[in-house]
Amino acid sequence: MPFKGWITLVLSAVLVTGCSADTNKDISTTPQNESNKKETKKQSGEQTFTDSSQASDDTGLTEINKKVEDQDGAITLKKYAKVNKEQQADSISLTIDEVKVIHYAPSLDLIDFFHGYTKQDEFPYVRVNVKIANQGKETVHFNPVSTIKTDQGETVTWEEDFYLEELNGKIEPGKEKVGSLGFILNKTNADKLNSITITSSEVVNDQKKSISNPLTFNVDF
Repeated sequence: MPFKGWITLVLSAVLVTGCSADTNKDISTTPQNESNKKETKKQSGEQTFTDSSQASDDTGLTEINKKVEDQDGAITLKKYAKVNKEQQADSISLTIDEVKVIHYAPSLDLIDFFHGYTKQDEFPYVRVNVKIANQGKETVHFNPVSTIKTDQGETVTWEEDFYLEELNGKIEPGKEKVGSLGFILNKTNADKLNSITITSSEVVNDQKKSISNPLTFNVDF
């Protein structure tokens, strides 16, 4: 091949390679891809509260008296409070994010499960969304909700939580727990409920010694 032909061939290859690199660069920096990256980062940094396998999905339910139905039954939101308050007990930080009072009619396949908590086939319950963080250097034991007392005189305890997300008990240093607890109300009229008082447990160390007083949150609806 003549020398001039070799030059033409080399220049053509350089141009093709350059166009390919520019194309790849354009694809990787499109606004859509940047948007997706930001959205993924945003989602990964958020603490979320998921629906319970024992109850209908209320995660987006904030409108009073709105009803939602799914395969787990039907729920109606009776009371709602966006609390978003944090308190400290020794090394434990406890945030009550939001509280809902929900009337629930479970599906037939869940009624037997709930008969371990109530004799009613339909009932109101309190959902409490919490965030717990151990900011200390030692493992401790803590229950974010030890009792809930309604303004109608009913008290429920931590043993009656049916969400079963393992938020009670041991929490290691530097660790966080985020989730929900659910408590059935057997003696409270949800429509007339105006407030509840949430009390945590004490913080207890590995030697079973109490190192703090309980925390109290007063929630008005």
